[in-house]
Amino acid sequence: MIAYTISREVLSQLGEDIPETLSSDQTTTLMTATIEMVKRISDKDFLGMKEMDSKLARLMRFYSLMWRTAYMAKPEMVPFLACRVVQLTMENGLSKHSIAGFLILAALLCAKSVPKKAADIGSNIGKAAMSFLSQRHNTTELIPEAFSYYYGFVAWRTEPLQTCTKKLGQAFDVGMSLGESGMAFNNSVCQIRSSILAGDRLPLLMEKVDYYMKLADAYNNELGKFFFSIFYGTIYILIGGGESSHYSAETLPEMAIKRFLESMHFHSALRAYWQGFYERSQHFFDKMINVTAKSEMGQLSYTVINFFNGLNTFELMKAKVTNKLRATAMRSHEVLKNASVHSSWNFKNKVSNIQPIDDVLSDASNNKSCFLPYIVFSSNCWRQN
Repeated sequence: MIAYTISREVLSQLGEDIPETLSSDQTTTLMTATIEMVKRISDKDFLGMKEMDSKLARLMRFYSLMWRTAYMAKPEMVPFLACRVVQLTMENGLSKHSIAGFLILAALLCAKSVPKKAADIGSNIGKAAMSFLSQRHNTTELIPEAFSYYYGFVAWRTEPLQTCTKKLGQAFDVGMSLGESGMAFNNSVCQIRSSILAGDRLPLLMEKVDYYMKLADAYNNELGKFFFSIFYGTIYILIGGGESSHYSAETLPEMAIKRFLESMHFHSALRAYWQGFYERSQHFFDKMINVTAKSEMGQLSYTVINFFNGLNTFELMKAKVTNKLRATAMRSHEVLKNASVHSSWNFKNKVSNIQPIDDVLSDASNNKSCFLPYIVFSSNCWRQN
């Protein structure tokens, strides 16, 4: 919070009026105006922009510092910061910190709660920004931040998770070589998350998590240690082990713990499902979905959790079919169907459209096995068959 406050004060002295907070209506108005400016942007547009003058470039530097802390300290301000950077760039030219603003905007538009059209625009903005970076010389220093935003929050909608995992691993290596350990660990956290959901081999993944945990401990990266502990515990259970010890959250600030709720609920639900505790799993599914409904940058986890929530619901419906369970199954099916339109590689194997799902659910009380054609599940269920 201190870093956020200092950045805000400096920007104010440089002539930038940063509000304390924004209402949802103000955020929507700002986002709409910004989207209109960039909805058709391409890499050629970026290449044709002039360089921003030195004074405004300094502004971009402090905005970069500010949005890095805002995600934890003031998440409701992330849209404002991204939109302001994008607008300044479109009006005054590029600085080396501008592209990250476009990628954050892309991530916001690819959030699970926004309309499909907005997500399509977000994907286009992200692809254009990354294409521009690939054509520009001397951009190594931008890789850790750019890859973290794009492959961590945007690319999973259209590219294979395996590709995202590979790129995030590369960004970790670059970040560490540049001395950007904080951003490097951001990439490694996203890498392991994507690796688990991509169906990477668990024993090898456990070794990688253990390696990252030791590095995070050496660099005193508390956030990384906490995430890696969660991942390690889940992998340990998935390969047949029991409960493992977890890193304590007592050393983390309260605002950070709140941001971890999504991950904690997700992994608690996943572990309970694999252990056959379906009621307990449903409890954490509900908690996780409630948290992600308030998330500014809806995660890949939301889509995947709907897959497992659907599977878990079908297990519960073997005993009793209720309206709530029916509604959950319908929602899971709809989320996965929409996701498969964007990325068949990641999600097509998780949903089948042989018959309308309504017909399946209407027959549930008579034939429990009728769910099986609609959710394809195996021990390697989240990898493309």
